[in-house]
Formats: sequence, structure tokens, C-alpha cells
Amino acid sequence: MFLAAVICCCSSSEVEKKKEKSNIKNNPGHYVAVSPHFNLSEIKHIGEPALKGVNKRYFWRTLETSKNEYDLSWIEEDLEFCSKNNKQLVVFLCDRSFWIKGAMPTYLKEYEWKNEGGGFCPIRWHPEFVNRFLAIGRAIGDRFDAHPNFEGIAIQETALDLTEEDVLRYDYSPDKYRDALISTLNGLQNAMPQSHVFWYQNGLHDNSRHLRQIADSLSGGKIVMGGPDILPYRRWLRHTYKIYKEYKNELTLFCSAQDDSYKHHKNDIRITEKRPIHEEGYLTMEDIFLYGRDSMHIKYLFWNNYYDGIENGGRTFDDAIEVIKKYPTFNTSS
Repeated sequence: MFLAAVICCCSSSEVEKKKEKSNIKNNPGHYVAVSPHFNLSEIKHIGEPALKGVNKRYFWRTLETSKNEYDLSWIEEDLEFCSKNNKQLVVFLCDRSFWIKGAMPTYLKEYEWKNEGGGFCPIRWHPEFVNRFLAIGRAIGDRFDAHPNFEGIAIQETALDLTEEDVLRYDYSPDKYRDALISTLNGLQNAMPQSHVFWYQNGLHDNSRHLRQIADSLSGGKIVMGGPDILPYRRWLRHTYKIYKEYKNELTLFCSAQDDSYKHHKNDIRITEKRPIHEEGYLTMEDIFLYGRDSMHIKYLFWNNYYDGIENGGRTFDDAIEVIKKYPTFNTSS
């Protein structure tokens, strides 16, 4: 009798998990990634049926104009466009900027610092930062979670440009950052029960093992784990790619083909790289896709809307769309 009750209980639990999972929007496949303020109507090939949707970056400061004052009209307009074109939208919420101006609202400037490269980095492990980031996440979730074309929210990569001086100045530790990321990711998925949260993981300062601890805490949830680049020959990224195989049965996975992916060569060591003379030294766009599909086990792929260098014969999103047409679906099994 007791055994039967246990079996019944377990079966009920499994049913609830399947029911919860079935309520989450699930539109994996190819997406085009665009920068902040980009007009979606200017995306070439938006009518391609194999293109599932758009991944667009939004600076936090443009969505929260002052504390608790949100202007989400940018997202609303883009969702309307996506709906008309039968595409999904991933809202990529940027708290970090690589440009002259920071990404965060003015009232949070004390939780942002200018790094040596000229960009701006957030103090993501500070409790007040976490509280405010979750507040805007809830605002976005309250407004758009039920929208059928809202696929979810993405947060920027975990890697930060921290000097040893910065570590001391801002009281950083890998444990604090790990715990803050777990709180942030769990808080966001609670704020968006019908949508996904895309976590760009790409190393933690001083302790990348914490990435696995974060992933373990998220197994079975709505988090889609991935990274910013498919660059199989970039040596210092290889340790990051190992995590995909480890979690392919636990988490949904994704990655991006960004600018470097469009011209990635086989002796890419980034700092002292020697570019090959012959075109055969570079991976094709199809090679990039197949590595993501077969070695990284991804179900979502974000292709940059890339056209820089076209005058010099560089590859562009026009080349990516040919791969997208050839492989309209991939890794669709649950």
C-alpha cells in the first residue's frame, strides 16, 4: 500500500512537471540578433520561414528612465512587428556597455564602473543591483510574459573585465557573484512563468568552476544556458565549451554566431594569431552551425545581423541565411 502511494505520488509529480513545461513557450531554432535602437523593419530576410525570430539588445537605462519608472514602449513596438511577421522576440537586457556611455540607469551609477578598455561594467554581486535588476525583470514579465511572441529575456555574459584593484575596491568574490547570479536567474524565471530566461555564461573571474554550480542549481528549470560565441578554435574558450556536453540532457542550450564567428580561422589564439593566407583556413558558415548543432547540442542559435566588411568580401548575414535555409530545424527532440 505504501509503495503504491509512493508510485502514485511520483507519477503525479511528473505530470505536474510536464504540465508546467508544456505551458512554456518553446520556439527553438534560428534567430537574428540586432543592436539597440535597430529598426526591425530593416532586417533583411525577415520573411524567411526558417528564421524563428529576433534577439534584440535593449539598454537598461532606456527601459527604466528613473527609479520604478519604466518605458517599455520599445519592446511593445518590436513585439507588434514580430507578431505581424510571425516571429518571436528575445529581449536582451543589457546592464553592461562597451561604448562611451554606460548601460544602467542614472540612479544606479554607483553600481557601475568604467573599466580600462573604456566600457562600463556592473557590480552584479551587490544586493541592491540584484534587487533592481529583478525589479525591471518583473516589470517586463508583468507586461509581456503572456504575449505569444515574447520568447523570453536574455542577460549579458557573466565574464567581466576585472583588475585586481577592482576586485579589492568593489569587494568581489566568486562566491558572491555565483550566489547573485543564482538569485537573479531564479528571480527572472519566477517573473516570467510562460517564457524563457537566456543565460549567457562565459566564465567567472578567478573561478569558472562556479559556472557548473550555477548550472546544477538550475537543472530542470526554464533557463536556457549558452554563450556569446561559437569559436571552436579559440583556445581560451575550449574549457567553456565542455560544459555544453555535460548539461545537454539537463538544460536547453543556445549560442551565438557573432562577428568573429563570421570569419573564424583554425589557428585563432586571439592575441598572437596568424591569419591563414588561403580561404580554406577559415571555417565556413556551415562549419560554425554544425559545430553548434553537433558538438554544443544547442537548440537556439542567434546569428548577428552582420554586414561590416562587406566591401572586402567578408561574410554577412546573407551567407548565414543560406545555412538557415539548408538547416531550418535542428536538435528538436526534447
